[in-house]
Amino acid sequence: MGELTWPKVVAVVPIHNGRDETLAFLESIASATYPNLEVIVVDDGSTDGSREAIAARFPLVSIVRGDGNLWWSGATNLGVREALRRVADFILTINNDNVVEPDFIEPLVETARRHPRSLVTSKMYDYFERDFIFSFGGVINWYVGEIRDRNNRRDLIDFDRTSDCDWLHGSSTLIPAAAFDEIGFFDRENCPQYQGDAEFSLRARRRGYRLLAEPKSVVYNRTAVSSGTEALNRERVREMLTSYRSPFYFRANYKLYRDYCPCRPVLLFLAIRYLRMLYSIFRRRFVDRTRRNG
Repeated sequence: MGELTWPKVVAVVPIHNGRDETLAFLESIASATYPNLEVIVVDDGSTDGSREAIAARFPLVSIVRGDGNLWWSGATNLGVREALRRVADFILTINNDNVVEPDFIEPLVETARRHPRSLVTSKMYDYFERDFIFSFGGVINWYVGEIRDRNNRRDLIDFDRTSDCDWLHGSSTLIPAAAFDEIGFFDRENCPQYQGDAEFSLRARRRGYRLLAEPKSVVYNRTAVSSGTEALNRERVREMLTSYRSPFYFRANYKLYRDYCPCRPVLLFLAIRYLRMLYSIFRRRFVDRTRRNG
C-alpha cells in the first residue's frame, strides 16, 4: 500500500486524570509509523494538569474538553464526532493506559481494507508481564454468564492468525467512520463506562460487521486487576450495582442481556453472570489471604 493511498485514521483517547499514563501513551504513539494519523485527546474534567502537560509536550495533539460527566462512552462519542468532522476514514478508539508498538496501526488498516465491513482490534499484552496476552478480542458464553477477553492462559486458539471474535473492547479498536452513520454511537445512557464497547461491537455484528483481532498489531496495557478485598456488605453491593465505576453496574449488564442474549429468560442468565462475577471476587480474596498467610 503506497503512502498516498493510506486512509486517514484519527485516534480518539478519552482521559480523566492519569497525566503520567497519558504522557507515556502519547510518547509511544508519537513514534507511530503510520503516515496519515491524527490524535484527539478528550479531556473529561481532569484536575491533575493533564491538559496543560499534553499541550506543552505534544502540540500536534488536539485536545477536546468535556465537562467531567461524560465517562468513557460520552467522552469517546465527543471525540468521534470531532474525528468525523475532520473527515476520518477510520477511527481508532484507544485508551491512555496503553503503550503501542510503532507499527501497530498499519496491520489494523490492512485487515480492515481486506474486510471492508469489519471492526479490528489489536493483540494486547500485559505491560508488566510481556508473555501474557490478556486480550485478543472477546468471547461470550451467555449460558454461563461469561463475557471476557480471550487470553493465552485460558484459550486454545491461534494467537498468530487474524481471528473472528464475539465482541471487542474499545481499548485499541479500528472502526470505519461509516459505521457510526449506520449503527450510531456508543450507548452513553445505558453503558456510560463499562460495557459500552461490548454493546457497540455487538450492535455492529448484528448489522453485519465482522469483529476481528489482528495479531500483527501489538499494544501493551497496564492491566489493573482488583484484589477484591473489600467487605461485601449490603452497602457495598448496592454501590457495585449502581455505580458507573463498577463492572457490576446493573443497567449496563441488563442492556447487554436484554438486547443480545439469545437465551430466555434473560434475568436467569443475567443472575448467573452476577454469581460468576461474585465468585471471581471471593476467589481472589481467598488467594490474596492465602498468600499473605504464607
